[in-house]
Amino acid sequence: MSSKIKAAILAPFFSWSIAFGGYFVQDFENTQELPSLEESFNALLKIDCQGVESLKGITPRSSFKDEEAKQQCRNEQRFLQAILDDDVQTYQQMLESEQYSQYFLFYTTHTPRFEITPLMVAVVANSPKVFALILAESGKIDLLQSRKPRFDLNRMMLDEHGSLGAFKLRGRVFDMNGVSALDLAAMYHRYDMFWELLLHGATYISPKHPQTNGIISFGDSNILELMLAYDEHFLDDFGGGNILHFIARDGNVELLEYVITQKHIPLDTLRAGETPLDAALNAKNVERKPRIEIAQKLIELGAKPSEANERRLQKLLQKEPEQLPESHTKSQ
Repeated sequence: MSSKIKAAILAPFFSWSIAFGGYFVQDFENTQELPSLEESFNALLKIDCQGVESLKGITPRSSFKDEEAKQQCRNEQRFLQAILDDDVQTYQQMLESEQYSQYFLFYTTHTPRFEITPLMVAVVANSPKVFALILAESGKIDLLQSRKPRFDLNRMMLDEHGSLGAFKLRGRVFDMNGVSALDLAAMYHRYDMFWELLLHGATYISPKHPQTNGIISFGDSNILELMLAYDEHFLDDFGGGNILHFIARDGNVELLEYVITQKHIPLDTLRAGETPLDAALNAKNVERKPRIEIAQKLIELGAKPSEANERRLQKLLQKEPEQLPESHTKSQ
């Protein structure tokens, strides 16, 4: 094979890798270049399927080569576009002709090798008509079931092959591992979809990923109230009753203020000897960045910083100057 032909074949894979794999690095140092999920969808739609030689799924039966791979690539692009456009007619036609996908294979072919389901795409794209059709054929899949639903309600956006992956949403980074359709509905503030998923039996605290939760990371007060309408004990159960620590760690200022002022969550409770203010400044989240804004908001609302916290915050503010909250200034 000539070098020109090789280059023509490899070009789409190289562009795909730049759009996806090149940005998903384990230490998340260059977080500003992480794509959003919408940017990832657009990158998938721009792939030249004629240059695709193989699509590798999770099982041998979901893998394709040569012409089958090209056709599967085209099917997936058409199926993805139908969901993005909320095109019910095309969606139903592809379902009837067995051209649909339970997850998008291109996401498991090159790094980062992760999955995203049609239900997740419908949530992100805010496609209510197609979402309703997918949800109607979704359910909890049990290995012992003789007749399984067409789509897995609780399937997660998992990296099946070990290396970390992430995506950007509203200027912040979120680890994709353990993210479900319900998480995405909370993160994108799709209130109707979030409620319908709950009523359909979606899992909202994952035993495998107990600290990964879209409600905590990007949910707002409306999402929280919907969650509490469904499960009045959510605040007490999440994180062993230390929900404020996780909100502080993930940097959700709006939700932090809401649970403190409206739900009266104590400011200085301890989790493993750590206060929410400690959690904000230690930032044991995917970005490993201190949450200066959260720390300031906690102090503004009455949290009492330790001497170590005072020093840490002052040092951080020297690097990134910001106005100290009034309550903090008075304590000097």
